Amino acid sequence: MSVESGWEKVLPFFTEDLQALILDPTISDLMVNGTTGVYADRGGVIEHIPLQDEYSSERLEAAIQRVARMMGQDLTHQNPILNTRMPDGSRVAVVGAPSAIGGPSLTIRKFNQWFTTDQLIEKGSMPREVRDRVVEFLLQKKNGIIAGGTGSGKTTLMKAILDHVPVTDRLIVIEQVAELRVLQPNALRWEAVDAIPGQVAILPSALLAAALRHRPDRIIFGEIRDECANDLLQAMNTGHGGTLTTLHAKSAWDALSRLSNLALSARPNINHSFIRSETADAIDFVLYCELIAVTGYDFASQTFETDDLYRADDHTDAPAIPTHAA
Repeated sequence: MSVESGWEKVLPFFTEDLQALILDPTISDLMVNGTTGVYADRGGVIEHIPLQDEYSSERLEAAIQRVARMMGQDLTHQNPILNTRMPDGSRVAVVGAPSAIGGPSLTIRKFNQWFTTDQLIEKGSMPREVRDRVVEFLLQKKNGIIAGGTGSGKTTLMKAILDHVPVTDRLIVIEQVAELRVLQPNALRWEAVDAIPGQVAILPSALLAAALRHRPDRIIFGEIRDECANDLLQAMNTGHGGTLTTLHAKSAWDALSRLSNLALSARPNINHSFIRSETADAIDFVLYCELIAVTGYDFASQTFETDDLYRADDHTDAPAIPTHAA
């Protein structure tokens, strides 16, 4: 891990065992469940890590406090939830007292390696024809969703796909925790901020509204999680093509339904079929273990109209998109 990562400033506050795990390039996610156990994700497999050095809840909390303060935040009983990132892009999520039982919960998602689409194809994670079709959509400034479960590689895939966006395009990248790396030189990177003492919350919806005034060629939205989905739909339906976002979902179809439901949460008095129709108008493709083109919405049957372009279950078993571990 590079000297510029920022970890070197806080590592001494952790035990030697935990220091080694934080620096281990084969680990993509490190999970410290208070003082009850440590787990790590290596290549998509979660394993329990026995430690030689015992540590107390107080020492773990002191180390987490150091991380928080280095990022200009604080972990208190009044503010027990921390979501931040280190200078190297690693995400740090904490739940402390009084909510956490058995010591503070610490999860670190590390960014050890990014992949190109060629590398994903070589690893068998993505068929070449899918990559080529998605790139075609991108160049046509179609709007898309990358969907999947937690740790499925959505961010990895997003970054690889974004590499194909012309370098002349102006991007505005909005994330709740900044993690993407973009190659395009004319790119603005904005991060939503939780409310902390002395700092009001800066919501993704506010950043999205601001983005429309900064002449974007494309809006890249890190992950849709809440009613901001409605704002994103409106942006896409008012001429902002080439928008790309990620979404937790269990299928490509489920991604469309979840996006509609999240948008409805912003305006519950709006007709459900209308919002689903707006979703169909805004979204051109969804990439999951399958690639579908969104062609419309049938009001009579209240269903999305789609064309299947690719399904992993129609082929040999396809490996998952790699996580950030080497």
